[in-house]
Amino acid sequence: MSVLSSVTSSSGVVGGRDGAGGRPMGWLVLPLRLLLGGLFVFAGVMKVQDTQNFAFAVHGFKLMPEHLVVLAAFVLPWLEMVAGAMLVLGIWTRASAGVIGLMTLGFLGGIISVIVRGMDVKCSCFGKFEFPCEGAIGYCHVVRNAVMIAMAGVIVLWGPGPLAIDRESTK
Repeated sequence: MSVLSSVTSSSGVVGGRDGAGGRPMGWLVLPLRLLLGGLFVFAGVMKVQDTQNFAFAVHGFKLMPEHLVVLAAFVLPWLEMVAGAMLVLGIWTRASAGVIGLMTLGFLGGIISVIVRGMDVKCSCFGKFEFPCEGAIGYCHVVRNAVMIAMAGVIVLWGPGPLAIDRESTK
């Protein structure tokens, strides 16, 4: 018996109890799932509403050629909205949290690259609403993205939690 199988319940959830009796971590996952999914839906909507400004922001990172900047400016917001909506609804929860985590890891790499190169770039991560980080990209953005990656990791590990379509489809 492997270490992972000894801590994994019959439902495939790592740690804690499962079921209506309440898996303690399940109720932690629900607000994380709603917050992270909601943030990504909001971020995607803000970028779709001002695709040109988002394209300028992506171009400012100086990480990809012009034709890929245009592609990223149109694809990333929709990917964020779809993955975020799936996370909120609890559809393919682990997969959508994984996609969000990987996207955020990529964003974090770009942010660290900008900081290391000493560039003065505005994020435009949430359109005109930059919370809690304002101004040029800095260490606040690193912390914000690290927190979102941790949130996605918790969801990937512990599953959808309560009030998820995933949970209902596995009964």
